[in-house]
Amino acid sequence: MNEFITKLRRISGTDSVLTDEDSLAFFSQDVYRTGCRPLAVARPCSISELSQMVAMATAQGIAVFPRGGGISYTDGYLPTTTNAIVLDLRGLDRILTISAEDMYVTVEAGCTWATLDAALKPLGLRTPFWGPFSGGKATIGGSLSQGTATFGSARVGPSDVAVIGFKVVLSDGSIVTTGSGAQPHHTPFFRHYGPDLTGLFTSDAGALGVKAEVTLQLEKRPDAVQGLSFAFTDVTACFEAMAEAARSGLAGEVFAVDAELLRQSAGNADLKRDLSTLWQVGRSGSGMLDGLVRMARLAIAGRNFAKGIPFTVHVVTEANDITRLNGNVAELRRLISPNGVEIANTVPTVVRAQPFPALAVTAPNGRRLLAIHAIVPFSVGNELHSLTERIVARYADDLRANNVIVGYSFATVGRSGLLYEPVFYWEDSHELFHRRETPPDMLAGMAQFTANPKGRALVQKVRDEMVDTMFMHGAVHLQIGKAYPYLRDRDPALVALLNALKHHVDPKGLMNPGALGLATPNPHHG
Repeated sequence: MNEFITKLRRISGTDSVLTDEDSLAFFSQDVYRTGCRPLAVARPCSISELSQMVAMATAQGIAVFPRGGGISYTDGYLPTTTNAIVLDLRGLDRILTISAEDMYVTVEAGCTWATLDAALKPLGLRTPFWGPFSGGKATIGGSLSQGTATFGSARVGPSDVAVIGFKVVLSDGSIVTTGSGAQPHHTPFFRHYGPDLTGLFTSDAGALGVKAEVTLQLEKRPDAVQGLSFAFTDVTACFEAMAEAARSGLAGEVFAVDAELLRQSAGNADLKRDLSTLWQVGRSGSGMLDGLVRMARLAIAGRNFAKGIPFTVHVVTEANDITRLNGNVAELRRLISPNGVEIANTVPTVVRAQPFPALAVTAPNGRRLLAIHAIVPFSVGNELHSLTERIVARYADDLRANNVIVGYSFATVGRSGLLYEPVFYWEDSHELFHRRETPPDMLAGMAQFTANPKGRALVQKVRDEMVDTMFMHGAVHLQIGKAYPYLRDRDPALVALLNALKHHVDPKGLMNPGALGLATPNPHHG
């Protein structure tokens, strides 16, 4: 393997290929688990380097695991074999073209959502879906490989809705372009020209190829924004309110949390961080007076705005002028208020003022965490929550004995989907990944726990039961990775088609083997 590493370094330089123990350990971990230790971590800085690295690895029977920002809970990029390289794509981070006239932007796949949003904001533009909460670290290519939802999702749906086209590196190093930019002298302004080949590479977890470039639609950035928050005493009323907000089409984001998740997420009071948040809230106002009013309201509400409230729903609405915004706000209040009580809009105000904050990959108190999710029709939400709560009740004694806590968050995706997300918190030792990915000032204030393998095993057991229940109730998933049952009980004709496609673009089964439940490396190759 020394000869392979040497050749890999010739492509992009010695510093672009990591083989030290810390790097190999870090890049074989995600938020939740640890995979196999790879041979090396390769960091291409151009599409040419990426193409050469992939071709050279697969020619020698070495598996390739593409990694974006790394904030995965689903083994998305974790190696399933030691005969592998991890591709750290964060060096491909340039914004290549912004066309304000034709309303598209082309970026390299390692660009983060926060970087793109900062470049578009002065132009009064954004993408229709413009990032997850973790957009300060999450890359655009990674999000589109995994699928995600947050900013804009209530209005337009998940991350892939804004994609026009890709440049994708296949397993032999060849480069496929999708969308209208695939033909000579054509600009990449349009996705739907013949069969939608762009869609094949969305949410594929890198199993079909490695995204190198992405072209996204643009839209005008609204001038006026307001958040609303409401309290609910039961989950049924909470879900009804979320559904009403989603169906109205007036909200960019609709999300909710239960009291336990809010308690775990709040952390300890931190004056320096609170003052910084106030400053960001003030800057997010439409003018000096509006900014001062926002800061005053947030300061009055403080950290206890939702104390003792079982569920809180938060809605963000936007418009191009204040009159239309006020109309949106009035209509949303009319739809939501019959089921809940309006409270201080602290959460949506902070979220929109700091859409991509520095985030820990643990709870603020140092507990490890695992988020799982399902997207179901609104009509299924109540039953799914009831059954999930029964699972938690059945394991209540074990969960208590092992210091495991379960909270919930919810969101809407488009006008018909409820994103249902149980989150586990438990006391456990931090891995290298958690220590590196948590900002130093946050890490310094966290409790450090000893290893808790029993608690970890219990979390996995309860998680598996919940995922089975989700499956039985028609759930679909974003961020499938290697964790969710994508192929379970699928139509055999569809499975055959997908396997044929996989074999065509990756005949040796070396592109993120195990992702989506697809082929693992063929022992007869390499």
